[in-house]
Amino acid sequence: MDATMENKIGMPPPYEQAMPNPAPPPSYFGNNPPPPPGLVVPPTAPRTTVITTPPTSRPSKLGPGPTGTTCVTCNKSIVTRVDYVPNNRTHIVSAALCILAGCCCGCFVPYCMRSCKTANHYCPQCQAFVGSYIPS
Repeated sequence: MDATMENKIGMPPPYEQAMPNPAPPPSYFGNNPPPPPGLVVPPTAPRTTVITTPPTSRPSKLGPGPTGTTCVTCNKSIVTRVDYVPNNRTHIVSAALCILAGCCCGCFVPYCMRSCKTANHYCPQCQAFVGSYIPS
């Protein structure tokens, strides 16, 4: 039977010779093979490594209000600018007051008190974060 006869009677066309499997990729753990021909690999420039050391002077202990210290970023003697932000303690005290008081009127009190918030200290010169005071 020839190929035209097989197609007429509903048989599939004959299979063509399959290509052999390609070579596996090079191992990631072995020696690197040379690049394929025609591929130009630019030479790598030497890398520059920058080593930084942490500041040697830690800021003094920060309090709940503006505190005098030395900024580690700009190395100036400053009095910090303080932003008060609510923390988990603020939310817990608010929820407890809401439950104990039986109404929502008392739940706003902790958000108005600085003693229930975290004091974040910033440098007024360079606006860098200096540290924070978390009330205990």
